[in-house]
Amino acid sequence: MTCDMGCIYHGYMSSETFFRPRYHITPPQGRLNDPNGVFVSPRTGRLHVFYQHDPAFPFGKKRTGWGHVSAELDTLRWLHHPDALYPDVAYDLDGCYSGGAVVDGEQVYLFYTGNLKEPTADGGFARRATQNRVNAVDPDDLMGGVYRRDAANPLIDGPAAGYTAHYRDPMITRDPHDSHDGWRMVIGAQREDETGTVVLYHSDDLHNWNFVGELEFDTTNAAPGTAPDLVPGGYMWECPNLITLRDAVTGEDLDILIICPQGLEPVTTDTATHYASSDQCGYIVGKLDGTRFTVLRGFSELDHGQQFYAPQITGFSETSGLLLGWMGLPGQDDTPSVAAEGWVHSLTVPRRVEVHNHVLRQTLIVPESVRNGEINHMDSGILWHSERLDGHETTLMITGSQGTIGATIHYLSGADPVLEIDVAGDVRRVPCPPGELTVFVDRSAVEVTAADGAIAASFVTFPNVNEIWSTIARNCD
Repeated sequence: MTCDMGCIYHGYMSSETFFRPRYHITPPQGRLNDPNGVFVSPRTGRLHVFYQHDPAFPFGKKRTGWGHVSAELDTLRWLHHPDALYPDVAYDLDGCYSGGAVVDGEQVYLFYTGNLKEPTADGGFARRATQNRVNAVDPDDLMGGVYRRDAANPLIDGPAAGYTAHYRDPMITRDPHDSHDGWRMVIGAQREDETGTVVLYHSDDLHNWNFVGELEFDTTNAAPGTAPDLVPGGYMWECPNLITLRDAVTGEDLDILIICPQGLEPVTTDTATHYASSDQCGYIVGKLDGTRFTVLRGFSELDHGQQFYAPQITGFSETSGLLLGWMGLPGQDDTPSVAAEGWVHSLTVPRRVEVHNHVLRQTLIVPESVRNGEINHMDSGILWHSERLDGHETTLMITGSQGTIGATIHYLSGADPVLEIDVAGDVRRVPCPPGELTVFVDRSAVEVTAADGAIAASFVTFPNVNEIWSTIARNCD
């Protein structure tokens, strides 16, 4: 059946929806977290997105598998297919954790971390993490295809020497340095001294994987990013992404490493808020040769909002990629949408990502009907605002039909201009040079870009029941 959110569901869903976004992916029911297996179909051009899904949340035992949706990029009418993976074999009984997709010609493979908790003699458990492959047969089918685990799984049976069982989230791309069109895999890892890192594997056939080593960062000639560290610390680096993109300005082919370091301490100044969330996400720009990553621009936060984590990127052209992130964080599962509508968390809309002078720029991919005002009206809960910030102090307030303020976006002009986002007293600040500002309100999901896409911020804000966000009120001095 077709629902009023512009998406198609197989199964029951309440017709009363006060919070569910229309263009952001949400689960039909239960809990969503990391985006997984993002790819563009080589046959149809449809964007496929998988995601971590616990369909029984909050009532049943945690059973993390992979949900599956697809859409045309110009409409974002998400077709919800049956879940692709369930934890039901010996090496993943405690979860089909995050991973990526690989398109090899017209063949699609999914790679994921199998999670198993094995009992120990002292009554506890030991985690076993394995890397596994799935053959996706006809994912463009209305029912979402058939998913067959490789008979040789696990292809990587446990961590390499020197690392703990926190060893997960495989992401695979072509190796641009391999003349034989080989493949490289990055995995988020924790060293035995409980510090975070990324390890690298190589394969000629997507089946046999050889451990290459841990990424080593050379910061000798690195320019600083926007974060306090050239290379961050933390006790675990989750959800690594490694992609090669051509800089639209310099013409260089650059390696972009996206990582999610856990355990960073907050750093706050008058003009910047760093590492304020429970878990962080950012990127490093450089060039990879073997395991040596020469850093050209240090760590920069990918998104400065209150809810953003675990993004995944896929190549779209030589100069651009498509990225989606989780609009949520671990431990933030108690939202009004659970009791009212039976789901929690969404993904961002797809973002086109490009590199300009070693800086990532993100552009929200939103249907033209939204951007031109055709969809925007005070009865929809869907709002779009765009303007150029050029030195004039500006305040935008997202307000509801009953007068509730969902968020305030404040641009502080001056010698060192700052963008400030206040959601229920949780204030985030980021230095913000002049450039285009966009605000997209999709019911409870809000995304902001500024400085021509060099700054992004994602957050969720729920109106009262029977209330919708109806206005973006603008004031300027």
